[in-house]
Amino acid sequence: MKFLKLVRLFVLRNMKEEKVLTFLSITGIALGIGLFIGVKVASDKAIASFESDLQGINRQVNYEIIDIAGIDFREEIYRNVRLIEENTFPVLRVQGYLPDIKDTCSIEGIYTVKAAGFLTTSPKRNFDIENFYRKLNGIFITKHFANAYSLKKGDSLTALVYDKKYLLEIVDILDGGLLPPNTVMMDLGNFQEYFGRGGFLSGIELLTDERKAEEIQKILPSNLSVEKKEQIIKNRKSVLKSFRYNLQFISLVAILVGVFLLYNTVFISVVKRRMQIGILRGLGADQKTVIMLFMLQGIILGSIGSVFGILLGQIAAYFSVLAVTKTISSMYSAISVPGYFVSARDVLLALILGLAVSLLASAIPAFESSKIRPYESLREGSFESKYKKYRTLFFLFGLFLFVSGCIFSWIDYRHAAFDFPFLAYFGVLFIIVGFTFISPSYLSIILKVVKTTFERMFGAMGKIAIGDVVGSLYRFSVALMSIAISSALIIALFTLIYSFRNSLKEWIQKNISADVYIKPASCISNFCFYPLSDEVVKAVGNMPEVAGIGRFRALYLDFRGKKVIAGFGERQEKIPRTGHDEPMREDSEERDQIGISRYLGMKYGLKQGDSIEVHTPRGDAKFVIRDIFSSYSTTSGYIYFDRNLLKKYWGLDDVTEIGISVKAGVDINHFIRKLKKRLSTRYSLEIRNNEELREKVLAIFNKSFAITYAIELISIMVSLIGVVNILLALVLERKRELSIIRYLGGSWKQIQQLILLSAGIVGICGISFGSLMGFIMSVIFVTVINELSFGWEIHFEIPLLYLSLMAMVLFSTTLFACLIPSRVARKIDPKKFISFE
Repeated sequence: MKFLKLVRLFVLRNMKEEKVLTFLSITGIALGIGLFIGVKVASDKAIASFESDLQGINRQVNYEIIDIAGIDFREEIYRNVRLIEENTFPVLRVQGYLPDIKDTCSIEGIYTVKAAGFLTTSPKRNFDIENFYRKLNGIFITKHFANAYSLKKGDSLTALVYDKKYLLEIVDILDGGLLPPNTVMMDLGNFQEYFGRGGFLSGIELLTDERKAEEIQKILPSNLSVEKKEQIIKNRKSVLKSFRYNLQFISLVAILVGVFLLYNTVFISVVKRRMQIGILRGLGADQKTVIMLFMLQGIILGSIGSVFGILLGQIAAYFSVLAVTKTISSMYSAISVPGYFVSARDVLLALILGLAVSLLASAIPAFESSKIRPYESLREGSFESKYKKYRTLFFLFGLFLFVSGCIFSWIDYRHAAFDFPFLAYFGVLFIIVGFTFISPSYLSIILKVVKTTFERMFGAMGKIAIGDVVGSLYRFSVALMSIAISSALIIALFTLIYSFRNSLKEWIQKNISADVYIKPASCISNFCFYPLSDEVVKAVGNMPEVAGIGRFRALYLDFRGKKVIAGFGERQEKIPRTGHDEPMREDSEERDQIGISRYLGMKYGLKQGDSIEVHTPRGDAKFVIRDIFSSYSTTSGYIYFDRNLLKKYWGLDDVTEIGISVKAGVDINHFIRKLKKRLSTRYSLEIRNNEELREKVLAIFNKSFAITYAIELISIMVSLIGVVNILLALVLERKRELSIIRYLGGSWKQIQQLILLSAGIVGICGISFGSLMGFIMSVIFVTVINELSFGWEIHFEIPLLYLSLMAMVLFSTTLFACLIPSRVARKIDPKKFISFE
């Protein structure tokens, strides 16, 4: 009971009295937690949707027969497979785009009789199997899909499939369960007939054992393979790992800034209550009681901040899901994320994270409060005097952490110890913490250097401001680091984005050089895997305005146990580029040469002149690496082949995209209108000119980095709160000094100037310190983390203009932060404190 009374007097009453400080601290924690949860929910939902699409509609199967190139195959083999294993489920699938609702769907052609065993319809309706068979375009959709877009039985959907437009009629609605949400099902025979895919299958799913799987593999042609379902899912999910971890790490930095905020708040409480703490200690309270009181305050603030952070995270999740979905659909394969709600697991994680942050932030001030003795209760500078003797130790420890962080990053750069740059990220964290311990020494040195100039420029107020900062060096160092971390994160991300954007522009100039580009309208990813109709290519080639056509085909390849993308394009320089990486353009006598992306080169230690073995339908074949290049189109690895090899080893001669060069003097826009008029009646195509495609690529780039812009904004907001916090601490601790200044004739304008100068010192020093830290972080981001995560070649460039503007915004924000402390200072009653003296 006594302890609860102390909690009410020391903790709850203090939080009530200092509403502004309490609000700011809760807001800071909420922003950090909200950003992290929003990003985590988005990445988790996207991964789950990606995995759900890979698992398909039959979760019971454990093997699948697929073409090694990821394309459809002839169905004749199905008869022989059934002789070995009865539990087989043939499927024909395609990605479709629904323009009316602006979403994608997976259209699955299923063996209805066998599928009826694991599919259920709404209990209010009978299983309308008759219409499902009878209507050629009849489909089942999931209940989730129906609810999301208010669809019902009998409705029709317009779908872009392959390179044509089709009308689909909803025959029934399935209860769903574990089905992928945006799944559309058709009878297999109807699918083959309606979409013109007679005699083809996309896969044969199996429920069998390992012995039978090996037996089936022996009877399959060389282009087919039996693969474990879990291995297929694992391989495909691995390409998203880097994307997911990078987002979550950056969002964690915002929480790190929140730690400084909570630290400030608890420290301010200790400063305000030092007399009461001294009295409490004099009455016999032990150190444990005092520690528990202030730790509890941190836990309460952190818990409330976490709860509000969960609410903010729900809002952030909505926008994050949109951004992440577009990025994954462009870079990997089309997905549709069904929801954006925070799960119970995420709520628990947010609360645990908030609790951990609270304990970490409140530990030091709580421990310091326990050391206050009764005779120290009126010595307000005793905290700072205790810290002074540790300054050298702090500096040496910070230097050790900084060097360790650089060494970790260098090890990742030179040796790539793991598939993901864990060491580099640990290095970044070590550098941030190292800078934190170095900051008091840095601030002390800067103040000594500028002291004379500052006092000469601002007179007495300048001298007092310098004295205030020197007298509260460690608390100002905390505010300085809040600004420094925000500055560093902004500089690092801006430099990465700016460097990447300029490198991407160079890539665009090199690879998007044809006049007109055509691909199926159903394809929303960077690579298309369903071919254009031969009639489209012939019709385009016969047009008199056409000077040349560059044909491109994308396939999947098994390369050292991983799925990578293979691109087959024209080698001759006179043929127009198709908008993809085509490094080898000149003619060569030796045709079995390839180019590989830098990601594959680094991951497997490959270099020019090495030979690699690729499994093809004609057997294993060796290819010589002639070029290693950056591919910005994918992060899963990319191999470029001459188009002649497509026929030689894969037996294909179709195209998924084409680039067109028109003859001199031809009006490109008029030519595109003519193309659309000729082809749009039968085909559904995306036809763009050179400039439109370049703008689309840059638009995808901007959407991909939308989350990082939000992180930067939140970082600025959190650093603003940090500065407000420390200036409020200064005002609260210096109430008597400010009262004496007023009593001696000082004006409120001078006091406001004093607070403004203190904010300016913290702002300039924090931004300068953060610039150094940000430069080091940007080097690690560009040269280590980017290389290991994506394999992109990014030319390091510093956006001086943008960073100068951001520094001005951050500095102005810092000065703006002094308005709240100024108002608090203005409410101080000088008579109260003078009478005390």
